Amino acid sequence: AWEKEGIMSLVRKSYLKGNLKVQFEISGEAAVIHAEGDTAVSEENLVLGIVSLVPQSIKKWISVSDEVYDLRGEEFLRYIYDELAYRIAKKAADTLIAKIEACGTVSTTTCPGVPKYTAASVAVGTVAQALAMLSDEAANPVVIMNKATWGAFKAAEYAGSYPVDPFEGLPVIFNNSIRSFAAATTGVTYAIVGDLGHGALANFPNGEGIDFKFDELSKKKEDLIEVLGREYVALGVVAPDAFVKIVK
Repeated sequence: AWEKEGIMSLVRKSYLKGNLKVQFEISGEAAVIHAEGDTAVSEENLVLGIVSLVPQSIKKWISVSDEVYDLRGEEFLRYIYDELAYRIAKKAADTLIAKIEACGTVSTTTCPGVPKYTAASVAVGTVAQALAMLSDEAANPVVIMNKATWGAFKAAEYAGSYPVDPFEGLPVIFNNSIRSFAAATTGVTYAIVGDLGHGALANFPNGEGIDFKFDELSKKKEDLIEVLGREYVALGVVAPDAFVKIVK
């Protein structure tokens, strides 16, 4: 499920028990060349912040009748497991997107900064402008957007008099929890450019495996079997300028 979900397949993962605190650099100073005999170089002024990743339970469950289970058997049950796993992975991706959108443009001691590029219309140069605002460490950026926004970018491409890629050769990942350009109001994010491997982290205290509970007893008088899926995961933005929000 994690590999099939476009966003979660690219997010860096860890497997540490409990709450996880991740240190990030707010600002630092460049190294200098020291010539022999010169005065001592100045100490670096390094400003750090800490992100706290607190795991939460993502759950999804469904009831299946005894009759359906008897007729369809294990194959149908595997389909139910896949469905629950997909919904949980999708919720994890949507949660991470919401956390990126909630970040301010300037880093604080508890939250990395996510700059924003304001674009009043969809144009072939929009993604390029956002890409230019990423940090040097954001080496593998992607573009995340609603499918309807993708269509608007393609329309801008086709309207041009020469072939040009509005996505600058970057992979495009669809997530419809992001507002489309048409639905977005002023100041609302309609696309994100960034490096999910560098800028985001998912910590699984109990591992990536989704825990399934199969209950034949709670609703036995109703001839229903309950199947519940649960994942315990913490998600967060852990590096400044690893993402850029494109806002309307």
